[in-house]
Amino acid sequence: MSIRPDPREVAPVAARIHNALVDDPEYPRLIEGCGQYNNDWTCMTGTLTVSSWDTDRDAVPLLGEALKALAIKAAVHQLTGDEVLAEIPVAKPVDEVMHAVLAQRTATERMAARCGFQVVHMTDTERAEPPYEAGDYTTMCYAKAYGTEPPSRYWLDHDEHDRRVKVIGERLARAGIRDLGHRHDIDFEEALPA
Repeated sequence: MSIRPDPREVAPVAARIHNALVDDPEYPRLIEGCGQYNNDWTCMTGTLTVSSWDTDRDAVPLLGEALKALAIKAAVHQLTGDEVLAEIPVAKPVDEVMHAVLAQRTATERMAARCGFQVVHMTDTERAEPPYEAGDYTTMCYAKAYGTEPPSRYWLDHDEHDRRVKVIGERLARAGIRDLGHRHDIDFEEALPA
């Protein structure tokens, strides 16, 4: 396997890509479209792991984090041409909202073409990566590109994320919802009046 480029090489490319995205004429449409899609965001292991999650308060900042992560991935891809290397570890809440950004396919593709980068995001390669941990390669690239550490509110370490998922699972189980929403005991014919 090849080696990822030094974060100092990635940072200016990621910052350029991110700035181009934010300055793109379709940026407001992208953010608005993602915001309208927010009813479909919530997965039990993504945004719900953010403490006191509130879509109204957290949507725009988390969308910004997703775009920053996409810019880093695009920068690594641009420098290496390797989509596997470009699939950097990303915290689960950020990754979930990244999917919301990518669901705005038409705008995302046009913006990427105008900004001169390729969108890189494949589930098979992201699952092969070690999980996100503060201080890892992603953190170093982020800090160099954006001048600050990723906000810990959204960029949860893997162990903390797993702990929160267990808390959510236990609370849902009390309501008859098991396996983080993959199964439940609710019989809608009997449980709720029409």
